[in-house]
Amino acid sequence: MRIMYAKAVTKVVTAVLMSVLLAGCGHGKSVILSGEEVYKPEYAERYAIYGTNGLSTVLEVCDPWQGADGEVSQIFVSRGGETAPEGFDGWTVEAPVEKVVCFSSTYVAFFDALDATDRICGVSGADYISNEKIRARYALGDVRDVGFDTSMNYELLAAMRPDIVLLYGVGSENTVVSDKLRELRIPFLYVGEYVEEKPLGRAEWIVPFGELIDRRAEAKEAFDGIAARYDSLRVVAGNFTDRPKVMLNAPYRDVWFVPGDRSYMVSLINDAGGEYLFAGEDTSVSRPISGEMAYMASLDADVWLNPGQATDIASLKSEHPKFTNIRCVHDGRVYNSIRRSTPAGGNDFWESGVLHADRVLRDLMICFHPEAGDEESMYYFERLQ
Repeated sequence: MRIMYAKAVTKVVTAVLMSVLLAGCGHGKSVILSGEEVYKPEYAERYAIYGTNGLSTVLEVCDPWQGADGEVSQIFVSRGGETAPEGFDGWTVEAPVEKVVCFSSTYVAFFDALDATDRICGVSGADYISNEKIRARYALGDVRDVGFDTSMNYELLAAMRPDIVLLYGVGSENTVVSDKLRELRIPFLYVGEYVEEKPLGRAEWIVPFGELIDRRAEAKEAFDGIAARYDSLRVVAGNFTDRPKVMLNAPYRDVWFVPGDRSYMVSLINDAGGEYLFAGEDTSVSRPISGEMAYMASLDADVWLNPGQATDIASLKSEHPKFTNIRCVHDGRVYNSIRRSTPAGGNDFWESGVLHADRVLRDLMICFHPEAGDEESMYYFERLQ
């Protein structure tokens, strides 16, 4: 069941009861929020789309970063010149949006799936983008890099006059950025796909992107295809009798951060027919364990996924000499999601892989169960040699 947020419900009820329309605007008819969900996510838990008594909608995002508690933001998606009701305290954008700045490469993948990368006028960290269309337009100067954090180019951002800026938060709102955007009166929205626990929950965020460009039905169709393929693969994986034990990530300064049982990657491991080696914590948050504790657990591992920056077995052994002789390394069952990497360090696994959960699941099935397919056909992962 979708998470219910008291604050969000209060806002919707207030909007439904509103009878006073926005006066003195002169730019179209004000509408009243209906309070009804015109799109109720099946897997995602961090957004909803509400209707009005007109053509416009309200995109609502709840708790878009880890540790958020009741954070709710709303975008009034205006159509036909309609204006938001009096008292609406979110941003208003006119659909379809034409100029978007993306602060995460993941957002590029959502627009790409809708054949709408031409709407992207700016990105944060262009060198780390995998999408070839954006890379080509960046080389021509059609897409600009606005920088990030303390190196943000606000003068450039203001000159671009984007319809909306899509942000992400890590642990909290990035007030340095959002306060400046408010000062510049540039609409923005924090996207919360990365805190979704279910792989299909992350993929379903394609629908809000479709909403902003008037392609909600097309986005829903794309998502339904991903979900159908994912579910078919999950059924196949469920029929495998063996479940190899899987270790994840790599130590950093002798501390190993391992995700909880409800995390995105652990859900993928389970759905692909694997058994997570560090199971036992009912949370989606990663926790630190000592290198020694990780080493003792790794002795039972059949497969090692995403061992840091290692690109081959030699570099793995050099970076993590303690793990040189564990069974999965000895047997050569170490896989990293580096097949689609850019020279500057971008990685399409963290870009389009968030949307294409079905591709990721198929890769993992092959990692865990070689009979599931040819390793050369894997999309994001490759075996370290």
